Amino acid sequence: MNVVPIVLGSRGLDTDTPISASLAKTLYALKFDFVVRYLGDVTVSELGAILASGLGLALVTHARAPGWLPTEAMGASDGAADVAALKALGVPAGMVLFVDLEGSGGDAVTTAAWANARSKAIVDAGYIAGLYVGDRCVLSAQQLYGLPEVSRYWKAYNAGIPEVMCGFCMLQLFPPDQIVAGISIDYGVAQQDYKGRLATMITL
Repeated sequence: MNVVPIVLGSRGLDTDTPISASLAKTLYALKFDFVVRYLGDVTVSELGAILASGLGLALVTHARAPGWLPTEAMGASDGAADVAALKALGVPAGMVLFVDLEGSGGDAVTTAAWANARSKAIVDAGYIAGLYVGDRCVLSAQQLYGLPEVSRYWKAYNAGIPEVMCGFCMLQLFPPDQIVAGISIDYGVAQQDYKGRLATMITL
């Protein structure tokens, strides 16, 4: 496996649905470049099927139910679990993992502490911490940009997402929940942020 940048204009999708070998081939034939799947859901077998089709794989974490209460200790525990899951899949160092930030019931201080602790665990293990900036984000654009361990941002389709000062390297497109090849997806596109940084994907 290799970790490569998701270059400007690459066409992707994210989905909750496991990707079989036949579905991966169909999505590749539909001119998708990459899929985004959830760390903790994707298996070694699914990873192999996606890569064998010619698609790349990007990774994001699951969000908690709206109203969840973050703590620094929770962030450290989450980060340790992320690293264990990445290593179990054999994901090489240098891969971006997007942490899903939405629906926090905490304030900006506790949410930032959670994000910092989680991201630090990811970075300390040799990976790159990204942030999916989703619905009901309690952090301002300045607070998001000030997270010291986060270096990639992915903008959700929702209205009112804070505009991080460095820009976004992934954009989720509106409207959500489109049906393609029989599954529900959100479309996404890749771009450089204002610092020239890109998201990454795993390929063969």
